Amino acid sequence: MSFALVLLAPEAELELAAALCFDEGALGVETQEPGMMLMPGTPPLPEGRGRCIAHFASEGEALEAARILAGELPTLEVPTPIEIVEENWAISWRAHHQALRVGPRSWVHPPWDVPTLAAGEVAIAIDPGMAFGTGAHATTALCLERTDELLQEFPGADLLDVGTGSGVIAMLAVKLGAGARVCGTENDPVAIDAAKEGAALNGLAAERISWQLRDCEALPKPFDRPFQIVIANILLNTLIELAPQIADKVARGGRLVLSGLLAPQGDEAEAAYVAQGLQALARRERDGWLRVELTRP
Repeated sequence: MSFALVLLAPEAELELAAALCFDEGALGVETQEPGMMLMPGTPPLPEGRGRCIAHFASEGEALEAARILAGELPTLEVPTPIEIVEENWAISWRAHHQALRVGPRSWVHPPWDVPTLAAGEVAIAIDPGMAFGTGAHATTALCLERTDELLQEFPGADLLDVGTGSGVIAMLAVKLGAGARVCGTENDPVAIDAAKEGAALNGLAAERISWQLRDCEALPKPFDRPFQIVIANILLNTLIELAPQIADKVARGGRLVLSGLLAPQGDEAEAAYVAQGLQALARRERDGWLRVELTRP
């Protein structure tokens, strides 16, 4: 037997809740984000909240984790731990994560479900237990799709991934032949460590992607210059706050892809970057989430 904590949290706190669960000894953590396709029979998520399912070896560990989580994150809904059969949750947890086509030439998959690739296709392995983005959420899927398409349009382009999370966008760019300068920025050291582990899992040389724990306005050479492709999959308030520094990283004729946006937030996000001299190009919506694309003329 093992015990599970099934937590409901605001989306912005979901990754932090997962990281705290790991800190308290969780054997594995699954996150279900708003907009994610859920397995049949899974209860729907409340509006604006995600679900974090953490598994512990004993009831005592689960109760102690619940106590600490309730103190650290007052907005978290922390129920009584659920007793479950060990082998059943392990099989069920893995069943939630399968290989997913994310672009015309690209797949994202957990280590235990490797897709059969056609000629010219690539795949990125992501461990869902790291809880920093597997590609299943609509916003990440939209960014991965456009990364694939843009690297077809601009072969060998350099790429900056702002708020890289698991690093899946930067890793996919490398697999698709991006240029020498591929960089992922983060403000969370745990995410940076997860991205480095993900790169190693995918057989990428440690120096192939520059993982930077800093804002993109403070990048060292040669990453201080503008990029042909810039991806920023973060929340609206942060996108607006960082608009001057993110826009500054878009080369002339380059593309900026914004996501992490609910459909009604597109106008506000777009306006913040048009004010920085960029020109709106296109939008794409999926499951109520939006991708906005701009260019620097």
